[in-house]
Amino acid sequence: MTLSDQVAEIGERFEKTGIRLKEALSVIDMTFEDQMNRLEASSPYEAFRGLSTLFDRTVRGSKIEHFRPGDDCRHFHTLEIYTEKGENLGYANMLYLKRVIPCYYLVYVEIMPSFRGLGLGNRILTTFMEFVKGKRAVGLLDNIVPAGEPTYEIYTKLGWKALSDFAGNSESDEWANYMVYIPESIQSGHLRDHLARILFNLTKRRSVIDMHDNEDMVKRTIEEFRSVYLTLVQLFDGEFTSGASTPLMRFMFTRLATQLIGFQRRITALIGYTGGESLSQVSFSGRINELAVQPYSPWNLEEEDAGVWGDEGVLRSLPGELKEEPTFFIESLPLYRRPYLKNHTEVIGTGPARPLKISDLFDLGFDPTRLKEFRHEGVDYIFERAAPLFFSSLIARRKFLKKVEKSLSGSHVNGVALRTNPILLIFRDRGNIYILRKKVGGIHSQEAMDQLRTVPYLADMNRAVKVDRAITKAINDTRNLLKKRFHTVSRQEIEDLTYFVPWDIEKNIPRLRVDISKISLDTLWIA
Repeated sequence: MTLSDQVAEIGERFEKTGIRLKEALSVIDMTFEDQMNRLEASSPYEAFRGLSTLFDRTVRGSKIEHFRPGDDCRHFHTLEIYTEKGENLGYANMLYLKRVIPCYYLVYVEIMPSFRGLGLGNRILTTFMEFVKGKRAVGLLDNIVPAGEPTYEIYTKLGWKALSDFAGNSESDEWANYMVYIPESIQSGHLRDHLARILFNLTKRRSVIDMHDNEDMVKRTIEEFRSVYLTLVQLFDGEFTSGASTPLMRFMFTRLATQLIGFQRRITALIGYTGGESLSQVSFSGRINELAVQPYSPWNLEEEDAGVWGDEGVLRSLPGELKEEPTFFIESLPLYRRPYLKNHTEVIGTGPARPLKISDLFDLGFDPTRLKEFRHEGVDYIFERAAPLFFSSLIARRKFLKKVEKSLSGSHVNGVALRTNPILLIFRDRGNIYILRKKVGGIHSQEAMDQLRTVPYLADMNRAVKVDRAITKAINDTRNLLKKRFHTVSRQEIEDLTYFVPWDIEKNIPRLRVDISKISLDTLWIA
């Protein structure tokens, strides 16, 4: 079955169930986010019959409404874009600041991904300016667009100016981060002083602003997840009724589960937000939790530029089945028994008789199927499945790692031996990307840090001898060495590198070198 076949099937389900446009677009974006540029249409949504026309009609009929703040956050206002049927397409959060002259700070503008580039953001900005005019206030927003880019002219043509134009020499750096809109009704001989007080007040309230904005973003995102979940349940009502389970159904629910898990991890880092129990609003039913995971795309892509890039010698030695059907061969391999996974599989077991279920993904908090173990001709390898959009960056990383390997050959940093674990091969097949590396005697540094924080006996060890500090120091020292060797031209490539630290996976314990004065790593792998 091809990708076009699946697109046609989903389109038929949309028509049959009468799914609303916003929900349909959310499902499309989630399901085909890695393949949108491969759909044979000038717009990805044109591949779905009738959707593009409905899309344009929806944008033309949309309207913007202003919502006043509630008692608990009386200084915050919202502008929201709605369709004629009441579906939300985007919003803008703004904060009222009153210091000498009234000011409204445009905190954040968000347009639903499917509707970006259609002028809705510009409409919100224009509405915000009209609102500011009506309030005889100043408008302020973050300046995130470099002055040389075309988008910058959109702001300047509408009357926005760089705040730094009003600054003195002492404030110019700080003020350069903002743009200001000053209606003609605002006349003051002390405008610079007024703006300075506004900016001072804004800086003081930054943490409160971020907390409110994060809470609002999380609330909206959870509602979006919930909407997609209910839409999928509606789309596959026939399967639920009959008890059937199709690859498409499993793929879409698995994709939703992994995205929800990823979101749950990200929000823990947000200022003032810990996630709480609000994520329970997106609760998968028992029937869905029992579905076997389908985390990879099994469908052929028309005219796909499938292939293998990398070490030809390694490629020649690989089994014919792997080279003929990379996706199915790799996905049939055993899971990499990393510490994150080891305890879980010992409890529930996995294998042909016990495939991973969607409920396992929630229990683990990550997708373990991304890493597979492969032993060939006495050598242990790891396959990693990556998103197709990273293909170009992976090719570039493989090239850069070769330079690193050559530069650091035999190097040590403060006694730690530096080794590279280069990308040997990159496979592209059926809309999936797979990376082949040799298996090393260590684990990813972030996983090591998590184990040291969350596993009781490792946490005790870490408190006693500060293993996390040794890991952090080794990585920082290595980064600094790389920056010296490659100067600033490769700074981003250096930041994108990952590190593996020595670890006994069977015992789940770090391998350390201990002397009379300190503990340290013996080896650090750069990948």
